Amino acid sequence: MLVAGLYLLANFNSLFKRYIRNQLVRKNAVVWLIAICFILALSPTSPEFTRNALSGKILHYYLIQVIAVTGMVLFVFNITWFVTDLRWVKKAGFKKRMAVIMSTIIICTIATGIPVNYFASGGHFEKLEFTLLFNFYTGCMTGLIYVTMSYVDIERQKKMNEKELELSKLQTLKTKAELDALHSKINPHFLYNALNSIADLAVTDGKKARKMTIALADLFRYSINYSNHNYTTINDEVAMAEVYMQIEKIRFEDQLTYEMNVDPELNHFMVPRFVLQPIVENAVKHGLKATGKLTEINIEVKKENEGMVMIVADNGPAFPDELSPGYGVKSIYDKMDLLFPGNYEIHFSNQPVKQVSIHIYKLMKDEPTV
Repeated sequence: MLVAGLYLLANFNSLFKRYIRNQLVRKNAVVWLIAICFILALSPTSPEFTRNALSGKILHYYLIQVIAVTGMVLFVFNITWFVTDLRWVKKAGFKKRMAVIMSTIIICTIATGIPVNYFASGGHFEKLEFTLLFNFYTGCMTGLIYVTMSYVDIERQKKMNEKELELSKLQTLKTKAELDALHSKINPHFLYNALNSIADLAVTDGKKARKMTIALADLFRYSINYSNHNYTTINDEVAMAEVYMQIEKIRFEDQLTYEMNVDPELNHFMVPRFVLQPIVENAVKHGLKATGKLTEINIEVKKENEGMVMIVADNGPAFPDELSPGYGVKSIYDKMDLLFPGNYEIHFSNQPVKQVSIHIYKLMKDEPTV
């Protein structure tokens, strides 16, 4: 029974959660069982137990003990529970809180011991001094057990919090590293072609070469992300997509046209950096470069219920039935998974027009970003 009592004590907070939802009732039941286990384990060492056993009153002895334990549990535990739930006790430091609770347990145990002694002695007080001393030590032992368990729980919680904080920091660093990698990569073929175009224009048209160089610098400044923000505003994201199209328009001149239509109310809402440019780049790559025909690109950002949708439509070849996204599109999914988990959808459609739409269901206002 002693082993059973120790087991119940060690698992005090988790016992009967499945069967008893009310916390106070559950705790009373567990404390009562622990007390019964210890009484049954220690009773054979008591002279009173031996005396009752010899006189054939062992069942009567156990009945008295069970009634006494029940009364003490109902009184001592619940008064202690009430005291621990007081606001000023909760706000007190650990030492002061434990001192108050331990004093409460000792006083309540002694106060309970007097009527228990009277009841167990058949309506008169017997060995009152011994009873008071015994209940004082019992209260001290119970209080020390409570203090020890509370200290162990605090230390365990502290270690769990430290581990959670460490895991949170590692996850934050991992997320930041992943986002930095996603932000920093611009298609090297685009850079190579842009630089070649600038070199050619430097000989034939200096103004265009200068304009293209400034646009390319703006795009890479945005890519480098000096401010270390993972989010950007719709206004800035659309502006960088337009900078990209300006560069391509200088390269291909009249073979590329584009149109922008953005709801002004959405300009200051946040999205991940570089979600539009990879889609526009795919439109140029698979439309103009693949067919050599005039490519028209339309970017639209509008409200959609409680969220918004970003649409990039073009007149290039239709998406295949089984789409195999490249690095650019994969990077969009990765960013959205990290920054808008469970709050977005991306659709590729050919009817009524060919377009990519990014639906965001959780709007974020422009504010200090992470």
